[in-house]
Amino acid sequence: MDRAGNAYITGYTSSTKFPTQNPLQATFGGIQDAFVTKLNHDGDALVYSTYLGGSFDDSGSGIAVDRAGNAYITGNTNSTNFPTQNPLPAAIRGIQDAFVTKLNHDGDALVYSTYLGGSNNDYGYSIAVDRVGNAYITGSTFSTNFPTRNPLQPAIGGDGDAFITKLNPDGNALVYSTYLGGNIYDYGSGIFVDRAGNAYITGYTSSTNFPTQNPLQAANGGNFVTPDAFVSKLTDSNDNEE
Repeated sequence: MDRAGNAYITGYTSSTKFPTQNPLQATFGGIQDAFVTKLNHDGDALVYSTYLGGSFDDSGSGIAVDRAGNAYITGNTNSTNFPTQNPLPAAIRGIQDAFVTKLNHDGDALVYSTYLGGSNNDYGYSIAVDRVGNAYITGSTFSTNFPTRNPLQPAIGGDGDAFITKLNPDGNALVYSTYLGGNIYDYGSGIFVDRAGNAYITGYTSSTNFPTQNPLQAANGGNFVTPDAFVSKLTDSNDNEE
């Protein structure tokens, strides 16, 4: 929701008649498309509504909005022709990549749009934006070559790890990007950023050696079937995790 009370929604659709208004992409692109919809503050009219996708499966999972009303979307795609603009990598790298897309205030133009992933499956689940337009993304990755920069954890720790990635305001460079996980499976499902640029991440973990710092609970009380939740805080300089 923005400061005027307009609501922003993302998800996925298989409908060729999904309601659109002033769309960036007016027609259904493939098997399943992501969508981005902005409702006015009364919830009774579309400000804009658009498909977002290529010729295969695309899904929107997380959305954030900055002070200027630009929308930031993350999700996952296995389309080789997902719409990109000033991309970090220009082509999909694996079976399924996360994506990060920034739409302008009117929802009819891409500010940037990029794949984010390695050679296996990668999923973007949540996104946040700070006061200067840096985007923070979390999700899960099964790729041993997920793109990293200044990482807290440079290598995948188990079957699949959570990741935290910070993109610069132009969306064409990583400020930092790191794995976060232990010896089994870890999943980042939510992210928030404070005024100082510290990132707060939540999700779940089946790992017995998930990285902890000053923990409230030092040991994993669950297992692969019933994993534990986690809460981690990364500082803006990415030199501390708790």
